[in-house]
Amino acid sequence: MYLEARSNDVLNHNPPVAINNITSHGSNLAWAICALHAVLYLGAVAWTFTTNSRRRVFHYFALLILLIATIYYFVLASDLGSTAVPMYLNNYETRQVFYVRWVGYFLNFSLITFALALLSGADWPGVLFAVVLAMIWAVMYLCGALTISSYKWGFFVFAVYVQFVLVWQLLFVARTFAGRHDVVVRNAFSMLALYELGLMTLYAVAWGVSEASNTIQNDSEMVFYAVLDVLTQGVFAVLLIFRTGNLDLDYLRLAGTDYGRLPHGSAAAHTGSGSESK
Repeated sequence: MYLEARSNDVLNHNPPVAINNITSHGSNLAWAICALHAVLYLGAVAWTFTTNSRRRVFHYFALLILLIATIYYFVLASDLGSTAVPMYLNNYETRQVFYVRWVGYFLNFSLITFALALLSGADWPGVLFAVVLAMIWAVMYLCGALTISSYKWGFFVFAVYVQFVLVWQLLFVARTFAGRHDVVVRNAFSMLALYELGLMTLYAVAWGVSEASNTIQNDSEMVFYAVLDVLTQGVFAVLLIFRTGNLDLDYLRLAGTDYGRLPHGSAAAHTGSGSESK
């Protein structure tokens, strides 16, 4: 009852922008997913504080992923961050397109890709290449969703191609690096990468039946994306912390230090040498 009243209040303050717009049901679901990610975030915060500071690198990734998901689902639930886009098959009908969703994906899937590439032990050019591919993937779907004409399917083709290259970069190139480590690192990377990349392919389906073809209503779109988001971001963040908890981060050169990126005692040595030169 509270969610229903809250949702109706939201839609009164932020009225529909398009003919095919979310209703109170879609807003209710978004509030629930927002709350779920917020709870997971608080749990991850507690988990991080109980973890040695030298072993928190993947906790930080999980915290950012969960925080971003909480924020953009707050915007979705508030019926904000969207615009009306005329459907090219029926110019008399407009569809609510949440551009904030793809902004969230731009940030989160870049972080997810960064975490996976870092875990694999790949070289820095390979890590950067994979992260930028994830950025392009999100931008292509965003541009396509906001395109009025049938040219939106051109952006779809680019997005699918970029995702194919990303899969190749992580599952074949980066996985080769992971295979050079011990079996624990290799298994952790393989499980997380296969899980995440397999679910990412379903975003093409969700986009195709919603923002692209206007086949399903916005509430159904919210359900489709919500399920994918919980699995690819909420559950992934928890799995990332769990599966990397027993890794040798010193061996992977990912362990934190009390001196940041500076070698032990280098600050004092630098100060000493500076005073001597004077």
